[in-house]
Amino acid sequence: LNAGRDRGEERDRPPTLPSARPPRTPFNSKITPHRKLAIGSASLDKVKAIKTAYGATVNDVVMAVCAGGLRTWLERHDALPDDPLVALVPVSIRTGDETHRWTNRVSMLSAVLPTDEADPVKRIHRVHDAMASSKELFQALPAERLTDFAEFPPPAVFARAMRLSARLRLGSRLTPGNLVISNVPGARKPLYAAGARLEHYYPVSVIMEGQGLNITVQSYLDRLDFGLVCCPELVPDVDDLLDAI
Repeated sequence: LNAGRDRGEERDRPPTLPSARPPRTPFNSKITPHRKLAIGSASLDKVKAIKTAYGATVNDVVMAVCAGGLRTWLERHDALPDDPLVALVPVSIRTGDETHRWTNRVSMLSAVLPTDEADPVKRIHRVHDAMASSKELFQALPAERLTDFAEFPPPAVFARAMRLSARLRLGSRLTPGNLVISNVPGARKPLYAAGARLEHYYPVSVIMEGQGLNITVQSYLDRLDFGLVCCPELVPDVDDLLDAI
């Protein structure tokens, strides 16, 4: 429809999109029933200082340090791809109009994770730009459309399709991203259980076929608590990856 239309000097800059197929890494393969967990903490105040200094967000900094740690780990294993990794980032699509107060409405956006960038400051800027582009495309769709797709196939057909996908290990060949990175804002005040004060809020998430690594971060009080879940056959030294992050 825009063919031949005079648009003057203004041009819409196309957003930076992840490549059609994420590069292969050691943790993008068949997973086993085994799991390994690595937990650790970082200063939330330091992360906030970094985000303020570079005009970014807390999530941008979290994504950037994860990219840096992954780059270090992949280099040590002689497996760093030339292309950047692709991260899948869960986002809430709650509108506030949900019938039940605690209803979760979550979808997923994909963003370029600049593991190909050696400079840590440039990584922050690239993550910021990539997340802005992904959110722009994401917000072009109504929230309802992002979840309605699950309602189209009959439940029995959908369940059979998922079992077939798992049996054929399609996730190992058709994964839309290298890993999931989730940053969850938590309580700013101390939490208690039976009078005992909660000291840390380490998250434990899941991995899926073709994605043998998950990084989830939960803020609590003045720190960020990291939980890295992996398939140990694919990431045997997940503690080293956590240290690198």
